[in-house]
Amino acid sequence: MKIIIIEDEDLTAEDLCLTLKRLEPNIQLCARLTSVREAISYFRTAQTVDLIFSDIQLGDGESFDIFKTIPPKAPVVFCTAYNQYMMEAFQHFGLDYILKPFSDESIRKTLEKYHLLQQAFNSTALDMVHSVSNNNKITERTKKSLVVIHGDKIIPVQIADIALCYIEFDNVFVKTHTGKEYLINKSLEEMEYLLGDDFFRVNRQHILNRSAIAFANLGLSRKLILNLRVDHPAKISVSKEKYQIFIQWLEG
Repeated sequence: MKIIIIEDEDLTAEDLCLTLKRLEPNIQLCARLTSVREAISYFRTAQTVDLIFSDIQLGDGESFDIFKTIPPKAPVVFCTAYNQYMMEAFQHFGLDYILKPFSDESIRKTLEKYHLLQQAFNSTALDMVHSVSNNNKITERTKKSLVVIHGDKIIPVQIADIALCYIEFDNVFVKTHTGKEYLINKSLEEMEYLLGDDFFRVNRQHILNRSAIAFANLGLSRKLILNLRVDHPAKISVSKEKYQIFIQWLEG
């Protein structure tokens, strides 16, 4: 099996390589890349490999920038110390998502997943990742509710009942049309993906349901100030770079 490792920390890259070879001795490391720039340059001319192991945060950007520029010819296993990138990882040819510090067991399970799914789909691993990724998108985007924890209760909240989703002091909340608020264990990026086309992320802090918007005022610097049908203390404005697309979305 031919692999590539994208990792800017020497010890982590060496540890990963040794772990892989210990678990699967026939593994061949074709390249170890340390930056977004180096990886883009390499993939422009590189031969096809079987699997890519990639950190996400590199010195000159995120590894997602690599795969946006040059779609990989092999599935990617993302290895990172952070869990907030999980949804985005599976939209960028992600086969698996491993949290650092990784263990022999986590790497072993990833290799087993690669082999089993490749056999099951009877095709290249990349074709398999495309298929699994598309199925995941359909499943997630057709959810009608999400679960929130409120005190000692687990409560299903209908997505249609959500007026807005916002972040405050690093916590993410949903607020319903009736004004009820719940803390949720998801990032705003995950919610943006899950909520569907009736919702729009107007800025870094807020995602709004179309039906929650009463009207908008044109404020200073040509920013749109939004007035909601539900009580919310924060002033919500649409960032200038999203102005045109927001108007199109609002028209339905």
